[in-house]
Amino acid sequence: MNNQSNIETTFKLWQSLWQAAKLEWNPLLRLQEPIWCLSHQEAQKEGLTGSFAMIRLTDHRIVINLEEIVERGITNYALEVLAHEIGHHIFAPANLYDNAILLNRIRFGLPGLEDRAPMVSNLYTDFLINDKLQRTNKLQMVEVYKAINSEDTFSEFWTLMMRTYEYLWRLNRGELASNKSFHSKKIDADASLLAHLIRSYSKNWMHGGGRFAVLLYPYLMDDKSFQETRKKILILLDAEDAGMGAMNISGMTTLDLEGYDEIIDMRKEAIGLKDDDDQNKKESLVSEKNKAGGQGPRNAYMGPGNYIDLMKQLNPNADEQHLLNGYYKEIALPHLIDFPVEISENVSLDLPEGLETWDIGDPMEEVDWLQSSILSPTLIPGLTTQKRTYGSDADNSLSENPLNVYIGIDCSGSMMNPRQNFSWPILAATVIGLSALRAGASVMGCLSGEPGSYLETDGFIDDETDLLTTLTSYLGTGYAYGIERLRKPFEKIPTKKSHIVIVTDNDIFSMLDSDTPNKQTHWELAELALKNAGGHGTMVLHSHPDYEKDFVIRLEKMGWNVYYVTNEAELLKFAQDFSHQNYNYV
Repeated sequence: MNNQSNIETTFKLWQSLWQAAKLEWNPLLRLQEPIWCLSHQEAQKEGLTGSFAMIRLTDHRIVINLEEIVERGITNYALEVLAHEIGHHIFAPANLYDNAILLNRIRFGLPGLEDRAPMVSNLYTDFLINDKLQRTNKLQMVEVYKAINSEDTFSEFWTLMMRTYEYLWRLNRGELASNKSFHSKKIDADASLLAHLIRSYSKNWMHGGGRFAVLLYPYLMDDKSFQETRKKILILLDAEDAGMGAMNISGMTTLDLEGYDEIIDMRKEAIGLKDDDDQNKKESLVSEKNKAGGQGPRNAYMGPGNYIDLMKQLNPNADEQHLLNGYYKEIALPHLIDFPVEISENVSLDLPEGLETWDIGDPMEEVDWLQSSILSPTLIPGLTTQKRTYGSDADNSLSENPLNVYIGIDCSGSMMNPRQNFSWPILAATVIGLSALRAGASVMGCLSGEPGSYLETDGFIDDETDLLTTLTSYLGTGYAYGIERLRKPFEKIPTKKSHIVIVTDNDIFSMLDSDTPNKQTHWELAELALKNAGGHGTMVLHSHPDYEKDFVIRLEKMGWNVYYVTNEAELLKFAQDFSHQNYNYV
């Protein structure tokens, strides 16, 4: 029988066992039939390379490479392979959110080696699924591993994996880990601990991921050894890219303190190391916490760099700018409020409603001569004469007219890059900007680091993505926000009133005093812009209130509000209180 016939026969066999594989988990399970690929080319189109099977959490599908199945000699283990893939969908990791949480916790246990986390996460969930199928369901998982084992597969890491299965399933030494050259007391001890971990956390597997990573850490440290091991272990990686193509996963910006607390070395636990003797580890862990997270409001969020790295591991195709926008938006969401509005009475029109009799005492101009003639050719005042009645189209209620907002952010050399470090000014701008859009207002955002560069939206916009993309960009040029940026939107009176918010520091006064290419000074432009905006202007200064007092008084005489913050974290309170301090709203 040629290879193509073997593939077609295997396809029919495996397809016939699909329902039986679902029954290994739940008789009520509803899951689409796998995507059966009859060649390597078809598998590659589905994104399957290296292994003979994979899952996708984005569309809840399983992909099977039947040509690889035939070449690996595992055609007789359809039930085992299919049940394993189903286990990834309904047991571990089961969904995109749990997959993200697990990956994040495994990253905690691999400091400096976070790039290995997806592989480690895949292997951890494989252990959990395989142990259940072998012990509880009595499937032949051990035979699958015997079939895919080969002499050139073995490395120290692979030996550790196989020895762990031998401990889990009470196999004799060498039944899976057949190459004795890598056996050692160290591997035996670590494999025993891994087997104990898999059993202990089988029903609460999320809490074992960090410990699993710590145990594997020494085997992943050497880059050359890891790369060689990875090539040989690709055959097992069926869920490493399970989140490929996923959108942003909510809830991942929050710092997972529980996950940090579970980064425990079971080797030390096994020999009864007391907490007092483990002080160095604790201090190291605290240092790692401070480095990896604890930023933003209440120090409750991971840094943007770590967030982007995590999300890129979940979905390597993710757009970094989209992730960055989502990062600041998610942190801002709990602080959004209804935006301040300008209250105005509705303009009403008189609309004709009906007819009634015109009498001699009514004004002559109210007579509707046409309707009177239609009623009777004989005009008798008070009897056949008619007049039109009118009603207003207004309900005398008040309408809400939200003010537009101009948000100018100092993005000079002293400001941090919001992509690499958490930025309070960008969070404050996000809170104000999204609140404005929520209320129906338009927003113009501008980053300015001058003399040098600036970046602004195309006027006042309603597009959230464009706004956040502008705000989360970075310039790092010049020394202050450029007052000249107010010329374009406010040199002339705009069609709608706006509130101007500028977030900067004391360098703004040097900018206001600097020379201009025309007769109008920057001070005059600041005053003109505030007047033409027709709303209010707030200069948020990162400064002590007694600094540059004369300049501050000059701004206040123009009509600018000056709001001081002594540390950047106070910018969030400003953003929250902004509407209450400056607008009437309902």
